[in-house]
Amino acid sequence: MENVYISIAGLVAIGLVVYFVRRARRQDNTRTDLKITGVRIDPPSGSVLQANTPITVALDYRYSAPREPLYVWVKILDTTYDSVYEGSHDRMEPGTGRIGRSVHLTQAGTVRELFIVAKNQDFVEVFNQALAVDFTYKQAEVDEEWMNDGKGSEITGITLSIPSPAVVKAGTRIGVDIAYAINTEEGLDIWAIPETEANMTYEGTTGRQVGTGVVPRHFTVGQLGSLRLVMKNAASQTVYERTVPVDYTYTPA
Repeated sequence: MENVYISIAGLVAIGLVVYFVRRARRQDNTRTDLKITGVRIDPPSGSVLQANTPITVALDYRYSAPREPLYVWVKILDTTYDSVYEGSHDRMEPGTGRIGRSVHLTQAGTVRELFIVAKNQDFVEVFNQALAVDFTYKQAEVDEEWMNDGKGSEITGITLSIPSPAVVKAGTRIGVDIAYAINTEEGLDIWAIPETEANMTYEGTTGRQVGTGVVPRHFTVGQLGSLRLVMKNAASQTVYERTVPVDYTYTPA
């Protein structure tokens, strides 16, 4: 009987070790030693641009923690003007490297700060650094035909990686495959935007889609009532919009 007690005690001890190792890894996963070692901005700060002209930021970086890839964006967080940012279609890898992102205003306005934002595999923000810039955007002259380019295109179906209804943890990343039929050779940008009062993130543009096909998107929220599907043309005009009700019950992360 004594040996049985010893065995049980040993199993409990092993279980505690595994728990604390996993906990330590989890805590490490929310920290980073990411350093941006070089930044190149094109066009240069101080430029006057037409609306929808991208600002491209090339980043040199290094990090060793967390020991996993990081998603990264360059964003305009000032909501005074409407902006569009490039999605994290490729990721930072531990070590050193270079990665590029673009962002722009879709209307006349000014940009005084860009923000480098990085999130881990659980989409927890682990890095946020401001870049002081000075860009002035002027309204682009666009004719009516260009404004309406792509109207009549549509989203023909969606498939959620976690079918609704479902019970999920808050902060769970949910993928959505969007089937489309686009009638302009210029292509359209496609977004899946959560409609919620809670904190959320959704994937930025990864380039305009053309013809027919399926494009993957994802979003992360704390709670969700519906999903808004949007397509915009090269003039950043919305040519298609549709709201899809979803039913997710969220539990604490």
